[in-house]
Formats: sequence, structure tokens, C-alpha cells
Amino acid sequence: MVRHKEFDPDEAVAAAMALFWERGYEATSVQDLVEHTGVGRRSMYDTFGDKHSLYLKALDRYTATTEKVFGDAAATAPDGRAAIRGLFDMLLDSAPDDRRGCLVVNSATEVGPTDDDAAERLGLHLAGSRELLEGLIRRGQRDGSVTDRMSAETLTSVAFNAWLGVRVAVRARTPRDRIVHDVEELLTLLSGSQL
Repeated sequence: MVRHKEFDPDEAVAAAMALFWERGYEATSVQDLVEHTGVGRRSMYDTFGDKHSLYLKALDRYTATTEKVFGDAAATAPDGRAAIRGLFDMLLDSAPDDRRGCLVVNSATEVGPTDDDAAERLGLHLAGSRELLEGLIRRGQRDGSVTDRMSAETLTSVAFNAWLGVRVAVRARTPRDRIVHDVEELLTLLSGSQL
């Protein structure tokens, strides 16, 4: 007779994601995962494989969730520049004492250089983020909310690097008002009023 799992694998991945996000990959032990998820060690190995496999599932969950949230928010904005503002606002929408930053950026700096599987996932997510920003810049150029005095490619490079910079700045405990100021400067640049 086959035993049924006594836990929800989706909930376990979500709990593991939260732990990896808070502590990082290296600082999270299998025992930490067992305690945090409530899943026994044997069940965890039977369901997810090793710690690395669970980490990749957690990373997949995080990227899929953020991509959907960002895509949905961008689609409902009234114009391209407002959509870009909304995406940056979402990066800053955590509690002031939440210093986790972004799991993608955290993973890129911690495991990306040595973990090919994680690096591939991170690369795909970052390429998608860049593509989203470029689409919004082009949308803004069509609707007049983003300057057309600079190429979409140039503005995308600036916006994408600012996008990554904000994610790092949150993790680095940069004062929020400094980050907000920098985002406002970017939005001013995108509008073309300083050119």
C-alpha cells in the first residue's frame, strides 16, 4: 500500500523559499529546512531530492511569482512610464525593517558564480526582466510618457541597471529615501525633462 504524503509539497517549497531568502543557500542547513518546513528529513529527500534540488525549486517559485506580479502590474498601468514607476515601487514595497532584498540578486551573488543550474535560471529571469523593461520603455515612447530623444536600447540599459541596483540597495540597507531619490532621478531621465 502506497503511503500518502503528510504535507503539501507546494507549501514546503514556499517555506523553504522563505528560509533561503532570509539566510541564503550556504547558511541554510538541511536540519534548518526540516525544522522550518515541518517536513521530515526522509520525506524531504524522497520528495525533493537533496538540498540543492529544493533550492532550485524555491528559486523557480520565486521567479515565477515575481514575473507574474510584475507582468500583471505593468499590464494595468496607464502608460509606459507609470508602469516602470509601479515596478520600482513594488521593489520598495516591503516593510522598512525587511532587509532580505531580492532572492534573485542574493542568489546571483552567492551561488551564481559556481552553480550552473542556478545561474541558468537566474539568467533567464534577468533576461525576462530586461525584456519587460524594454517593452515598457518602447510603450512609453509610443504613448509619449518616455522620451524618444534616446534610443530604447540605451534607456533599457540604464533602467535595467537601476532595477538591479535598487534590489542590491535594499539588501545593503541603503536608506530608503536615498533609493527613492535615485528612482525619481531615473524617472525624470526617462521623461526627457532633463535632456
